[in-house]
Amino acid sequence: MASDKAKFPFMPGMAPGADPAHVGDMMQGMMRAQAKMMDAVLRQSIEALDFIKARYEKDRALYAALAAAGDAQASAKVWTDFMQRATSDYADEAGRLSALAAVTTEQVIEGVTEEVKAATGGAPRKGKA
Repeated sequence: MASDKAKFPFMPGMAPGADPAHVGDMMQGMMRAQAKMMDAVLRQSIEALDFIKARYEKDRALYAALAAAGDAQASAKVWTDFMQRATSDYADEAGRLSALAAVTTEQVIEGVTEEVKAATGGAPRKGKA
């Protein structure tokens, strides 16, 4: 119906006869869900970037230690120690990112569920963000 489209030009999927007072609630619920999902994704990105920064600092220290090594045996020890620490660091980070990915997935699923509820006129959960 043309009159329904005129009422809700920004919400083409809005059911005819929908209460205009609920449009704000639906939009707020959808924004809250989007914010929850983006928070989870950005938290995971920040963790990865923090790890990369720390690894780069350790890589810089490696080159300084290699330059200071007096002979081939000392250089080999620097490389061996570096590789052992790097392997441990990557294994630890993989564990952290795996745990964070599980939380992120849970939050994204919750956010999508809330967004669908909000978009279909269901009551968004208040206070969850």
